[in-house]
Amino acid sequence: MTLSHLVNPAQRWRVVGGLVPSCPVGSYVSLATNDFWLEVSRPPYGLVAKLDLRNATIAASPDGHELTFGTATGEVVFQNDDALAAAPAAPTAAAGQLSPPTAPAAPEPAGPPDPASFVGQVVQFGTLVPNADGWNLFAFLVLRRVNGWLIGLTQAGHAIGVAEHNIAWAHVLDRGPRRASDRLVLTYVGQRKACDRSFAAEAPTLQELGYTVTNQHFYQEPRSATSIIAALLVGLLLAFVLIGLVLIGWLIFVKPPGVLTVTLQRAPGPG
Repeated sequence: MTLSHLVNPAQRWRVVGGLVPSCPVGSYVSLATNDFWLEVSRPPYGLVAKLDLRNATIAASPDGHELTFGTATGEVVFQNDDALAAAPAAPTAAAGQLSPPTAPAAPEPAGPPDPASFVGQVVQFGTLVPNADGWNLFAFLVLRRVNGWLIGLTQAGHAIGVAEHNIAWAHVLDRGPRRASDRLVLTYVGQRKACDRSFAAEAPTLQELGYTVTNQHFYQEPRSATSIIAALLVGLLLAFVLIGLVLIGWLIFVKPPGVLTVTLQRAPGPG
């Protein structure tokens, strides 16, 4: 019997051992196979983990009610609660005999946490839809909840936010309560316009958090004398094929990258 015959999304499994992201022991999950992957979903968060079956060992109990997966980080054990509930009840003890001890029922998993409870904590979020750069994993100090968004600061002090409806799962890294610094010094490396765009993208969130700009400076890195001389010599040698003219034009009109440094301050407060 293959694994696909043992699991289907309609079954309710319980994590009874091992480490599954965002699924502590006792959590109820559903399992499904997709090519070489075992997909673990936890209501109401949706898909929270994927296990590569090509790099795992699989063992099942004779009745198929318990599955053990051996991974590089250790074993993970799932128990099929639906199958156990449907199994015939054990015979009751006769009069005058002691009944065998029964294991206490596992507590039902708690509902999704209130997003407001994350304020003041460092939280790692997994999102349903990645952002523009393709990432869907974020960790930051949550400082405020605004219009369905959780906003805060990364470890480097940059502004960041995640929409509550886009959160697939959340894991608290530091329960705090943590407080952000009242003074931030942010740096951006690149051409002046690109640096300005990067800061402009963060500015509304920083303003929402109470920060105002107190100083802004762009340092233009100079070209080294060696690079200038080398570019001129190569440009003159290749001028007859136009490549040299392009190189000389680049040397004149294209400026080297610089560093934009922005200092921000906010009034002391509880946030």
